[in-house]
Amino acid sequence: MKTILLSTLALLALGVAAPANAQNVRLGLKGGLNYSRLSFYLEDPGWLLGPAAGVFAQIPLSADDFLAFQPELLYSAKGAKDSFYAGSNTDRLHYLDVPLLARIKAGGLFFELGPQVSYLLAVRNEGPTGTYTDVSSHNRLAAGALAGIGYRLPMGLGLGLRYAHDFTQVTPQGPRNNVFQMQASYLLPGK
Repeated sequence: MKTILLSTLALLALGVAAPANAQNVRLGLKGGLNYSRLSFYLEDPGWLLGPAAGVFAQIPLSADDFLAFQPELLYSAKGAKDSFYAGSNTDRLHYLDVPLLARIKAGGLFFELGPQVSYLLAVRNEGPTGTYTDVSSHNRLAAGALAGIGYRLPMGLGLGLRYAHDFTQVTPQGPRNNVFQMQASYLLPGK
């Protein structure tokens, strides 16, 4: 886990430091919905909708913008909802996600792929026996990966679809986050 975290931070530092003097680095805003669940080995609970929003930078790595590095900082609500004979159980997990993406552009179409580090901000488990908000039994740091596809108009408006999977378990011997994301974005005009 520490190796993955250090490698991700080193990649971020290299990606930002190398083109730091480039004047065509652009910033953007994004927001959307997560459709998530927690995956267990034997059974999977139901899916849960939650918000996601944040900021990103686009750092060109080629002269024609074919390849770019895209670090992001996102608030992301994840979790699962499960119904059973005694009632229902809802796990809401609130994360700060830092995806570090390689982005390939083909006209307006784009593809993105890369690692993601997440920090657990808060937990809210609502079940038949009450509400639980203690994060001490959870792994605060998670490492994962994501892949996505989308389309961006020349004016900067875009729409993307992603799948993210955590390699780190939410709790020791526990489930992992699986998230489908739909995001609308706006890339601010460059200089």
